[in-house]
Amino acid sequence: MDQRDVRAAWQKFVERGTLSGDVRSTVAASWQRSRQHSVTVDRAKAPLVAEAELFRQRAKHAALRQAARCALQNSRTFLSDAGSIMILTDPTGLIIDTQGDARVIDAGRAVHLEHGGRWSEADIGTNAIGAALADSCPVQIHGAEHFCTEVQRWTCAAVPVHDPSDGELLGVVDISGPASTFNPQSLALAVAVGHHVESVLAQLARQDKEQLLCDFIAKRASWATEECILLDRRGAILHATERGLRAMKDNGLNTDGDAPTRFLKTVAFEDWPAKLKEILPHASFELVKNGSTGVGAIVVMHTRRRAPGERGAVAIRGRDAALPAAPSHHAQASQPPATSAGHKRPRCVAEDPNVLAIVRRVESAAARKMPILIRGETGTGKEQLARHAHAASRRSGAFVAVNCAALPDSLIEAELFGYADGAFTGARSGGAIGLVKEADGGTLFLDEIGDMPVALQGVLLRLLDDWTVRPVGGSAFKVDVFLVSATNAALDKAIAEGRFRSDLLYRLNTLEVRLPRLRERCDFDAIARQLLHKIDPGCDITAEALARLASNHWHGNIRELGNMLARLTLGVSNGLIDEACVDAMIGHVIGQVIARPPQDTGSLHDVQRARILMVYAETNGNVSETARRLGVSRNTIYRALGQPRP
Repeated sequence: MDQRDVRAAWQKFVERGTLSGDVRSTVAASWQRSRQHSVTVDRAKAPLVAEAELFRQRAKHAALRQAARCALQNSRTFLSDAGSIMILTDPTGLIIDTQGDARVIDAGRAVHLEHGGRWSEADIGTNAIGAALADSCPVQIHGAEHFCTEVQRWTCAAVPVHDPSDGELLGVVDISGPASTFNPQSLALAVAVGHHVESVLAQLARQDKEQLLCDFIAKRASWATEECILLDRRGAILHATERGLRAMKDNGLNTDGDAPTRFLKTVAFEDWPAKLKEILPHASFELVKNGSTGVGAIVVMHTRRRAPGERGAVAIRGRDAALPAAPSHHAQASQPPATSAGHKRPRCVAEDPNVLAIVRRVESAAARKMPILIRGETGTGKEQLARHAHAASRRSGAFVAVNCAALPDSLIEAELFGYADGAFTGARSGGAIGLVKEADGGTLFLDEIGDMPVALQGVLLRLLDDWTVRPVGGSAFKVDVFLVSATNAALDKAIAEGRFRSDLLYRLNTLEVRLPRLRERCDFDAIARQLLHKIDPGCDITAEALARLASNHWHGNIRELGNMLARLTLGVSNGLIDEACVDAMIGHVIGQVIARPPQDTGSLHDVQRARILMVYAETNGNVSETARRLGVSRNTIYRALGQPRP
């Protein structure tokens, strides 16, 4: 079809009066861009990238996927049998995650509306994903408004997602379905989910900053030099001494404008050591991780003279001695701390008798290398207990944490077991050893085991049979690994629903323990004081303030308490948190607006329902918590969820 045919089709489309106002202008501009991209209206489907490229892009945008995971998972509930799916793309329009009505997911494959499909305007003409990327605003494209004929069978609503810290475009949240199931409220829901994803990203950024600062403060007193710099994952300088900045200038870096390390945001985290060594050749570095996710780096300009042959570079995952060997709760791999003979001091507070009994059982199992399964609500300290088990095992290898929920469905074996050089198109030069090999001689911690994809469960079972690692394209070899798993999911229910294999559970839970909720423990004061000392060693808290904090429900358990204490330290000037400080902070949190409803997107009833769906997604499908946050009855929530699907 030539350009005259395209113009004729567009003129006929406009004459029908389907569009009006800003909508007509938006679609007209998108059609014009589609023509400029030389897209033809008879293009049948979007381009599809290779599996290796999809794997790389999903890994690259792991933080965005993690922030959207809750909303995508909950879309199963409110989009199931609704004739719609929820889609997450990267900044180029590449689809990296989908969830929703299984029939619509299958139908989408006909036009490559699936994992690996590219949906920019340059790839497939006017569509909501491409238009949202081009205009950087929410867009809904219905039926014949699409540029390509085959895609006109669909309707879609998309909203761009931006980095809350600097406004960078991160991707798009889209809701799509057949044009026959058109629902004008889809855009309201997409906007609500987009706001939710951005709020999760902002919260994760705050948590990462707190973790970096805590790690920095814990080690700062051990350094003989004052030339130090703290970088976050975006390469921004969170803290730097005057001597540290002067050292950067001495190395030819301009510190007057934007941070000279900002380029690190686009560098793969495992490549940071080489890049930092290039710009700071006389410094030592420690990469700080939260599980398998990069958080930032601590940079120290050493003034002492190095002995001949001593390494002056990179301390990765806490295993080299470039920085003092203070134990880090955030580095992915760490050495077990020294313990006195006959007594292993818990790395976590365990003054509660029940928790102390759990710790002792874990220590005994760890000494015998028995697989351990740790259950408990989010924030109860499961990873900290796993790290204590690693320390109690006295194993010399690394502690390697794996977030099972974040592992990509594709190329799972390459992620876990590694791959040989040239094993597949796009493989990294030199290959990769894989996470299991990293844990050889140490501990493999499988976090969120209950959310592990079913495909990965079979792969893991094969590994547990003989602990033989089979790299993709490489030779098999044996490993010696101590296995610890953790979950906050109801595994019995997951087994009954076919989402988790019972034979895998029996391999994981030789010892099974359940950590209590924070409100069920009798050592609240000790936990709070330990957290406060880690956050700000110079800050203290009164007994009255502790009693006021202890009266809260603490849905997020120890993690939520740590975040509250971190905020409290920012609001005191005399180094003492009292009851008045706590009351003021709690009142401020309660008074905050939970979520902004989308504007001008439908009737009041539709806006209210979109807000309910957003909070329902934020609470992982907890009806009671959703009702509590919104200040309405449970029946109101049930009515919103029980309305006929569009």
